[in-house]
Amino acid sequence: MKIERLILQGFKSFGERTSLEFGPGIYGIVGPNGSGKSNLVEALRWVVGARARELRGEEALSLLFHGADGRAPLGFAEVGLELGGNGRRVNLSRRLERDGSSDVRLNGSRSTLRQVEQALMGTGLSRTGYAIVGQGEVGQILQAGPEVLLSYLEEAAGLRAVTQASKTAHERLESATLELQTRTQELAERKASVAEKAQQAEAAQKAATLAARSLVLRRSVLSARIREADQEAKAARQKAQALEQERTEASQRLRELETEKSQALEALEAAQNAYSEALRQTEALSGELRLADQERASLEGLLRRLAQDLGESEARLTRLRSLSEPVAPSEPEPTPEVIQGYRQRLQELQAAIQTEEHQLKAQQQAFERYLQAQATYEAQKQAYEQMLAQKSALEADRGRLEAELRHLQDQLAMLQVRENELRAQLNERVKQEGQTQSEARAAESEARRLEAMLRSGSDLAEGPKRAREAGIPGLIGVVADLLQVPAGLELAIEVAMGGRMQWVLTEHEQAAQAAVQHLKQHGGRATFLPRTLLRAFRERERDWSKVQGVVGVARRLVQLPACPEALPTLLGETLVVENLNAALSLVRTYPDHPRIVTLEGELLETSGAITGGRVQRGGQMLTLRRRYQETQAEARRLNAEAEALRAQTESLRAELAGLDLPNLLRRQTELGSELKAVQASLSRLSHSPAPQAPPPAAPPQPERLQALRNEREALNAQMAQEREVSSQWQRYREDLERYRQAHKEMGELETRLHQLRSEQGELGQKLTAIQARKNELEQAQRSLNLRHLEGALYAARGRTRALSEEETRLIARTNQLLSDLEALHLTQARREATIETLQQELAELPPGPLEEGSSRSLARTLSETEAALEALGPINHLAEQEYALLSEDIQKLEVALQESEKVVRKLEAELHGVQSEYRERMQQVYATFKEKFAHYASALLDAEVELERTHHGLELILKPAGKRTVNLNLLSMGERTMGALAFLFALAEVGEGSGGLPIAVLDEVDAPLDEANIQRFCRFLQHFKGQTQFILVTHQKRTMEACDALYGVTTEKGVSRVYSIKREEALA
Repeated sequence: MKIERLILQGFKSFGERTSLEFGPGIYGIVGPNGSGKSNLVEALRWVVGARARELRGEEALSLLFHGADGRAPLGFAEVGLELGGNGRRVNLSRRLERDGSSDVRLNGSRSTLRQVEQALMGTGLSRTGYAIVGQGEVGQILQAGPEVLLSYLEEAAGLRAVTQASKTAHERLESATLELQTRTQELAERKASVAEKAQQAEAAQKAATLAARSLVLRRSVLSARIREADQEAKAARQKAQALEQERTEASQRLRELETEKSQALEALEAAQNAYSEALRQTEALSGELRLADQERASLEGLLRRLAQDLGESEARLTRLRSLSEPVAPSEPEPTPEVIQGYRQRLQELQAAIQTEEHQLKAQQQAFERYLQAQATYEAQKQAYEQMLAQKSALEADRGRLEAELRHLQDQLAMLQVRENELRAQLNERVKQEGQTQSEARAAESEARRLEAMLRSGSDLAEGPKRAREAGIPGLIGVVADLLQVPAGLELAIEVAMGGRMQWVLTEHEQAAQAAVQHLKQHGGRATFLPRTLLRAFRERERDWSKVQGVVGVARRLVQLPACPEALPTLLGETLVVENLNAALSLVRTYPDHPRIVTLEGELLETSGAITGGRVQRGGQMLTLRRRYQETQAEARRLNAEAEALRAQTESLRAELAGLDLPNLLRRQTELGSELKAVQASLSRLSHSPAPQAPPPAAPPQPERLQALRNEREALNAQMAQEREVSSQWQRYREDLERYRQAHKEMGELETRLHQLRSEQGELGQKLTAIQARKNELEQAQRSLNLRHLEGALYAARGRTRALSEEETRLIARTNQLLSDLEALHLTQARREATIETLQQELAELPPGPLEEGSSRSLARTLSETEAALEALGPINHLAEQEYALLSEDIQKLEVALQESEKVVRKLEAELHGVQSEYRERMQQVYATFKEKFAHYASALLDAEVELERTHHGLELILKPAGKRTVNLNLLSMGERTMGALAFLFALAEVGEGSGGLPIAVLDEVDAPLDEANIQRFCRFLQHFKGQTQFILVTHQKRTMEACDALYGVTTEKGVSRVYSIKREEALA
């Protein structure tokens, strides 16, 4: 394959899009120093995979066009390379963005540098190839290591694919060997599992034996319990018979005690009656004493109430004596005649007001009719004025139409001039429209490329990418896709968030759970943040806006419209500052500082840890998304400009279409018709008379009505005042009546006081008589003898109590006997029920043999059996089946292991075959190369070559004629150059069809050569140009003469440009 086209834009000094076409033969690139010739060679090396430090650059951004006089820097560098030949075509492009992101495409599809290297195999154009020799690098070809020289020979001979196949076969052999070891280990593990399953099956058999033994013991225990319950029921029946005999004897004694108790109760009753009589008399005397005390207390209470009534009556009398006689009002009481006069005047005023209102209403209606007539007059006047204005306008239109008609002929004369001008403008607009559309399509293509890149999720981990593509309901999206970051903050925010950039936001935890399950099934791992699990964020009260160097709190500088409440969780209190010095100053000032990130990507943790240094592709995720949005906006802007230009183009075309002569003639006819219509309208308007104004009318006068209303209000106020005076006189008469009643009450109170003092003396005499009666009753009470009667009563009660206690004991015993009998009957019933229950349990168990013994011993044996069964632990009842399955798996693994061994042996044979083929072909190629290298070294340099192939590669020794040195570093630059050219020309002879060097890009390799060597070099160029495409960067005229085509490179204001020039002009 040969190079057909090289396209570059934004690469180093090439700020504009530049394209170079190549074909077979020799192409020269000439120009002054510093014009950018070597940048073309470096662009070619970069597009095939070279790194920035290999191209005179410290970092990737040094490859971008950084601007020049009058030209702004570009945000990207892009180089495209097209190759073709032998039925193959390769389109290769590489793009670098200012944010550090890059894109490699092979035949229109995204690719990797390894795939590019494979596609260029056999051309020598790979990153480590020999086809491109940079400025000052030609001598380094011979000084390369043995393994590099051998790789050159392999590339030229087409053995690179064989070497790659050998490497692939070796890797596959290692993988197969590893798989063989894995299967061997898995087989050993399965065999160990089979042994374990065998033990589990044995335990399952033992468990089955113990379970059968447990069943026999359970039947035996139930049978023994039935037998023992039957024996306990019989013993209960015998004990119940004995207790029944004892209960009969107790009943006989109770009947005897009943007779004795009756006699004792009669004696007790006699003593009780005697004592009760004496006690009754005593109680009667006590009652009379209590009555006397109550009567005395009642009299004392009456005396106290009389004294209280006396005090209250005297106080009331004192208050009544203190009352003064009421005073009459100062104003005289109005007479009924005055009030009647007021009312009559009020009626007269009301009638006058009504009359005045009717008159005022009639005046108002007359005035309104006048106003309506005046409004009609004004409207007619305005219409008349409008008519006059219309007449003036029609006269102006007539003048305008006459002037337009006069100038129409002049306009026709200027038609051709205007048409030429419009066509020139139309051509310019069409050109601008095409250019704008082209730029719009380029922007849209770039937007689609960025959109495809973002949609593919190439900058996302596998987990977030698959979660985003799953389409799970409730999934909001990946944080990197949702976050909106202002320009300049991308690197700081991306460093601050770290791994949280690839968190996935969900509406609720169910969506997060579904996404986790999806990743478990399809692979990948991601962190999910459900909206419903977000915790309330407590903000710090400190204001950082006044601190020098602080840009702001990170979560307030960005936006997350889809889920703004997640920003505190994602960024917390992280601060964004301008640089590291500002961050360190803030840390020293505020020991309790939050996390800090600088605009350059340094990160300071709250613990004091500092993370910094060069950031590879820092801020790329956010910058890429922002650039996608900006590219979309740029495409929309360019489309809008193109649409505006299209509208202008259509406008110009419409204007051109409107300049033709028939339209102007038709316009002349139209102007004549319009002029006649205007003259007719003027003739009609000149006969319209002016409107007449209506006679004036006086407006209504409401002053008399208001005066009448004011007089009515004043009269109402006077009547209200008179009513108030009448009320005062009414209150005076009421107070005078109350004063007279008080004097009457004073006489009654004085009579009442006299009666109360008389009653107080009578009650004192009654109290003295009651005290004497009380003394007599107390003497009669002491004469009664109650102690003797009380002793006899106590003796009768003691006899009755003793009989009752014996009766109680017998009753208690009888009750106890009845209770014991009931308990025995209950025990008997329970044992019978237990027997029935045990028989039912026994019936539920399957029939089988029984063992003899007590229920306790049998239960103990059953417990021991169940303990032994439990001691076996968890029983795998499927162990036998699992044992069988594992045995089957082991057989399959043994078969698979045999197959793996066959694969390993097959791969070993394949690797041996590839290595054998490599050795055979390399032996042939090496012999040819050694012969040709010696021939060309002698022809170009008159030197001897010693070439030896070792296990390290190719060992090379070059001895120019007349020199003994074998150290290549001691050779002159010209000698090393000629030796390196001999090496390259020898490589051209070893490929299939002598195609080992299809392309040679040489940058000033002829600079250290003298005139004679340049002539030799040119002869070899002419000899090999039929099979090799040469692209030479040179300053030598001899070399230019050997070229079939020349490209000139110049620089204008810092921008390199390429021109195709004639060879004669370059040699002049």
